[in-house]
Amino acid sequence: MSVKITLKAGIVLAGIVLGVAVAYEVAQAIQLREGRLELRHSAEQTMTAEEHLAAEANDAIAQVADDNLTFCSDRELAFMRAYIFRSPHVRDLGRVKEGKLYCSAAIGRLAEPMLTPTPTMVVDGRKIYVNIRIMLSGDAASSASDAAGAVLEIGSVSAVMNPRDFNNPNNLPGIFSGMLLDRSRKRVLPVLGQTTPLTSEEVIAGDVIERGGIFYQPICSQRANLCAIVGKPRAEMLSSSQPLVAGFEIGGGLLGGAFALIVVQFYLRHRSLESQLRRAVRRHTLTLVYQPVVNLQTSEIVGAEALVRWVNEQGTVVNPEIFVALAEEQGFITEITRLVVQRAVTELRDLLLHGNFMVTLNIASEDLADPRFYGHLQECLLKAAVPPSSIGIELTERSTTDQETAVEALAQLKSIGHKTYIDDFGTGFSSLAYLHELDVDGIKIDQVFTRSVGTEAVTASVVPQILEMAARLDLQVVVEGIETEEQAAYFRAAGRGVLGQGWLFGKPLAADRFREMYVQQTEGRQQVS
Repeated sequence: MSVKITLKAGIVLAGIVLGVAVAYEVAQAIQLREGRLELRHSAEQTMTAEEHLAAEANDAIAQVADDNLTFCSDRELAFMRAYIFRSPHVRDLGRVKEGKLYCSAAIGRLAEPMLTPTPTMVVDGRKIYVNIRIMLSGDAASSASDAAGAVLEIGSVSAVMNPRDFNNPNNLPGIFSGMLLDRSRKRVLPVLGQTTPLTSEEVIAGDVIERGGIFYQPICSQRANLCAIVGKPRAEMLSSSQPLVAGFEIGGGLLGGAFALIVVQFYLRHRSLESQLRRAVRRHTLTLVYQPVVNLQTSEIVGAEALVRWVNEQGTVVNPEIFVALAEEQGFITEITRLVVQRAVTELRDLLLHGNFMVTLNIASEDLADPRFYGHLQECLLKAAVPPSSIGIELTERSTTDQETAVEALAQLKSIGHKTYIDDFGTGFSSLAYLHELDVDGIKIDQVFTRSVGTEAVTASVVPQILEMAARLDLQVVVEGIETEEQAAYFRAAGRGVLGQGWLFGKPLAADRFREMYVQQTEGRQQVS
């Protein structure tokens, strides 16, 4: 009997040990897999940022090259300065001829043309300079009289990129290497960040590689001569999993390796942010808040912007920029948009029926390209008997980069009866010249310009240009981020019924509290009259 008990105990013990071992290995394998996926995502985000920089530099050079103005004339210098004022990344534009710099937006015309240095790389006729001394003016130079920067030169035009975009370690992964790509020679040239052990062939191949206990994820752009490598030590990938591994060891010891594997997979699916967000959309647990939009001349509330909010299953408020970007990336942002449309029409239906009150909704580029979106929008309004003119549509500048789709979508929205706006104007990819091609009703000036009012910032000098352009194109102006009376007074002086929103007039509120604010204001006006 004692032998049988001992044997059973041994088998049980062996099963526990095996379960613990299997659970441990499975947990580590899944953690490494998730770590590699995160590394790939980080590499893609880094490359997207680099591509944006390259695209902006190319656009700046093309516009100067085709400006049809006299070389280094006052008008051309003014043209170049206007461009860099509204550009977040291009800090200077210059004119070169026969290897010499003759003028730039920042320093004007040079008394004596300056010899340009030897380029770091020449690819497809493009001269690329890295870590060379550049002269800047204004806030781009900060406390330094000169700085190391990157310059792209095509033909007779050169563009200087903001040194902060390349040298600020807070914007880069822990292990990072930026490279220039010469496709014809199948080689890469490291120019930024740390030295990595990967060869040019390995970088171009783009497969994740582990060397010396570090996982490296290379990535090369399909649109620009750029590559990047991001890396993360194996130990860091596993360090965050210790509590999880301990839990799996207990589960594996009790139930065996097979059960532990199921627990691991279920845990990861249940806890992943994407899965939680999908469940929230499916269960309609996302909520809306409404920020008042007021007429700056009368301080009257004339509408609101609907903003989506989410509290995850752990009770944490998730930043909208994070979960909206996640939904766009994973392809289900249209589901969130539909939920927002339906909820906004339902929650503020009584106000929308007045005819002089409008709620604006943010939509994504995926919504513009989805023909079902327009049918759902019309169906929601028809069921609630809400006129289309009571619902405004906000599009980010990024969502209008596909010009053909944007133009068709805007035409369809306007034919239905909606007013359309470009949101966060001045911070995206379109230019002032591009705006007249989009048949929109108004623009929403981003809060970065609002904060610059009354300061010496470069953005402050752009505000009058935006207002003048809006007046010339007969566009409604909505100013975001107004927090002080000084800011309100500045834009109130612009006239033309400029609208504003910001904490000065009210923070985003739930529907019932927003309605109370609107009714109190309405009753107050009636008593005064």
